[in-house]
Amino acid sequence: MANLQVVNARLWTGDPGRPWAGAATIRDGRFTTVTPLDAAAAVADTEISSAALDLGGAVVLPGLIDAHLHLLMGGESLSKLDLTAVSSREEFEAAIARHHRSLPSDRWLLAHGWSEENWGGEAPSKAWLAAAGDRPTVCTRMDLHAALVNQAVLDQCDLTSDVPGGRIVRDAPTGEPTGLLVEGAAWQLVNPVLPRPSAEEAQQHLRLAQEHLHRLGVTAVGSMEYRRQIETVYEPLVDELTLRCRLTVLDRDWPIDCEFGRQFPARGHDPSQLTVIGYKAFVDGTLGSRTAALLEDYADDPGNRGLLIELAREGHLHRWAHSVAKAGLSPSIHAIGDHAVRLALDALEDIGSERRPRIEHAQQIDPADLTRFAGRIASMQPLHKADDGRYAARRLGNERLTGFFPFRQLIDVGAHLAFGSDWPVVSCDPMLGVRAAVTGLTLAGQVIRPEENLTVDEAFRAYTDQAAYALGFSDLGRVAPGYRADLIVLDRDPWAIDWAQETPRVVRTIIAGHTVTTSG
Repeated sequence: MANLQVVNARLWTGDPGRPWAGAATIRDGRFTTVTPLDAAAAVADTEISSAALDLGGAVVLPGLIDAHLHLLMGGESLSKLDLTAVSSREEFEAAIARHHRSLPSDRWLLAHGWSEENWGGEAPSKAWLAAAGDRPTVCTRMDLHAALVNQAVLDQCDLTSDVPGGRIVRDAPTGEPTGLLVEGAAWQLVNPVLPRPSAEEAQQHLRLAQEHLHRLGVTAVGSMEYRRQIETVYEPLVDELTLRCRLTVLDRDWPIDCEFGRQFPARGHDPSQLTVIGYKAFVDGTLGSRTAALLEDYADDPGNRGLLIELAREGHLHRWAHSVAKAGLSPSIHAIGDHAVRLALDALEDIGSERRPRIEHAQQIDPADLTRFAGRIASMQPLHKADDGRYAARRLGNERLTGFFPFRQLIDVGAHLAFGSDWPVVSCDPMLGVRAAVTGLTLAGQVIRPEENLTVDEAFRAYTDQAAYALGFSDLGRVAPGYRADLIVLDRDPWAIDWAQETPRVVRTIIAGHTVTTSG
């Protein structure tokens, strides 16, 4: 680990009591001294021999932490067809045709990122995939809760009945599947027939994801992964990891066996670099797919209140959460709609904060449940607000918008607000997340719920100190003596810009005192 003196810098420490410093000394990967701005000109450390890093007055932050993403899926998405910018059926079909022509004949066509909101709301169908011919083709919606597939994939699926907690969308006149599979139908029918990357390919996805995140200033993550991926991808590459990885296991059969997660810290890995911290369950779907579970009907789909899925639908959520906590691990619950959030709060009601129980997403909260978040972790993704904000009023109606991404209200009641991206659902660039949190801007350029906007300090705390708390890091997320020396250097001052017009760029990422990436 590097010894280093960081000088001539404006260090935002993440400590509300002492938010700024001018220099810091790093020894064996940790901060040993942090010098206030007014004393930084005289900083000197004669106890260690190391070259000083003069940053020319640049703004420096603790390394950013993404509290919720899917690291291997994110790395894999870098080589998939990206449909996030597609804004019409014509563009969709053209993108499929181009990618089809570029692939070897024996490869599946895999794409991600589409949203019907980008072209006016028309649901896509397998007819949009005609250019792929008989090549098996799977295009996941940006939220990963629906998939569009062609007939070559449908022929490999059992479509005789709907899947509990999911839906096979069918043409009304004929009853034929349209190719759109929602929630459990997408996961349970398509996932088993998808070609899996080899262990070597998946390991390369992890390397690519790590490099990509470091360029964006991310030094630690909370990633959702399956046990087999942890054993065949993460563990073989543990010595290559510079990204600090806290993993939540997605295996969620009932009854749950937590022995793997409970024993993981004993497998010989440095827990600051790689460990399992918990297990994840799902309560509902997403707002975009109208499968988030609501207390009242969707305003634009009367009679529909979304879906309860998996353990929540089966009535096992409370016992699942307590089984995870009893194993000494963190129960993490996906809950987006206000009904789902209430069920998650109920399940976690008497689980102590020492287990770090997390409610993931919490996009729509009934006002009656806000105070129940006091001392609880709301693991949220501000860029989802920018996306879902485009149609939130249609889905929820104006009266319910008071509970939509209530960042300010959560902080006011004493919640731990931890930010992440949910990559590859949306971009993992934290600066885009900060922009959404401090401006309220949607992807359409409109402002939604500005009363919930955060200050720049609050947004960065959600990506540092509070994300560290959510993932169980006790020595990460601040520039303070004894903390691990992860830093990022920015090209401009985030406190001096108009976030609606520009965002800072990371020009250097430092982990444990060692520079892992730089850019001009």
